[in-house]
Amino acid sequence: MKNMANNGFLRALTPVLLATVMGSAAFVTATFAAAADEQTTEIRITQREYVVKEGDNFKSIAQTELGKIGLAPHLAEFNGLTVDTILNNGEIVQIPLYGEVIREFATIVFLKGKVTRGGETIDRDAEVYIDETLTTGEDGFVSMLFKSGSVINLQPNTNAKLVRLNCLDDDPSCVIEIEADQGELTSDVKKTDKQPADFRITTPYASAAVRGTMFDVSVDNEGLGVGVTEGGVGLSASGKAVDLDMGFGSVSKKGKPLGQPIELLPSPVYRYIPTRAAKGDRILWWNLSEASKYSASLTADKEGRAVLTSGDGEKTDFIVGDESAGDYYLNVRGIDSNGLKGFTSSTKIIVAAIDEDLKPVDTEITYDGREYLVSVMDPAEDAPGYEIQVSPDPDFDDPLSVDINRQSAAVFRLEADKLYARARVLVDPKTVSAFGPIAESN
Repeated sequence: MKNMANNGFLRALTPVLLATVMGSAAFVTATFAAAADEQTTEIRITQREYVVKEGDNFKSIAQTELGKIGLAPHLAEFNGLTVDTILNNGEIVQIPLYGEVIREFATIVFLKGKVTRGGETIDRDAEVYIDETLTTGEDGFVSMLFKSGSVINLQPNTNAKLVRLNCLDDDPSCVIEIEADQGELTSDVKKTDKQPADFRITTPYASAAVRGTMFDVSVDNEGLGVGVTEGGVGLSASGKAVDLDMGFGSVSKKGKPLGQPIELLPSPVYRYIPTRAAKGDRILWWNLSEASKYSASLTADKEGRAVLTSGDGEKTDFIVGDESAGDYYLNVRGIDSNGLKGFTSSTKIIVAAIDEDLKPVDTEITYDGREYLVSVMDPAEDAPGYEIQVSPDPDFDDPLSVDINRQSAAVFRLEADKLYARARVLVDPKTVSAFGPIAESN
């Protein structure tokens, strides 16, 4: 078997030598500013022989002999072959030997659902190197953190390959390149003044030179969508260009000219955020007239990386599920008829656990002039307090909520012909009973 100890394998091991990857003719490049401070060491290559066994291929050999299945293409190139070449029992494959090297990588800082790397399950804190592909399933979320502080989030049903990471201190620029042919990616790019840099996203449809740090990219077999919520983007394809400022997006369809700028939807405005939310409680926002649907996600962190639940729908509410007691963040975005997501409206919510052993309480409403008196019936002697909710409609779409002590009654002065009320026991700020039956005024 022919041995070609050329720069192909060196490029896989020393990012400082990596040539610019432009992709195939079907792909173009997206760029935006970033920075990184990874380091590497010089490589000294020699080689040794490996005798092929029955069932071996370049991927299995790269895994067992080099420790990374992602090095299979470079191992094949080192031997003057392609990664798909069939190897026969008894053939000789040359294995490169090299001195200690610190290779650049991104780190998985959040992972949920099904996420694989090269077909194999990946864990949190794993390192992602060049030529490794991450794939998320229908319930999969993953966040990659670069040493510069930049974060790329992969949404469900996304394929993303890290094809270039070249951000050494002595490099003239920092370049990170990701190839994506399916799915949705969002970014939070950190910039520094010490090193000019590009972040490249390769898609089959258009090239975007991004001058900002916050943007969305979605790609499928129909085309590419880009939305900019911070900075600016210059789209280009087939010699044509379109500039996107902050607050604008564009949709480029397969085989069609670049889409012109489309103004993104504003942040939704919350209509009702409960003091505390337990299972079944609703968070409401006002409808955006030009939104065809909404994207809502509940995350464990303010940055929006640790996604607990996410989904798109036409309703203007979010219903709390089985989350454990704690502090969370709800992130809501309108989606227009073009599929572009608008600005995010984020709010902190406190989720309380429902103690099933606590008996729900009844309420009673009495009316005197312009005042409604809402009382908890048969209050427990040891109950620390109660939460009372009142609303002019039985669905509690826009309720008023107050916490009361053991006196177990509250007065409401409201302009309403009809009032509905319900209450629950407060054990502590994050433990409650279920709501009792709904009472209505006479």
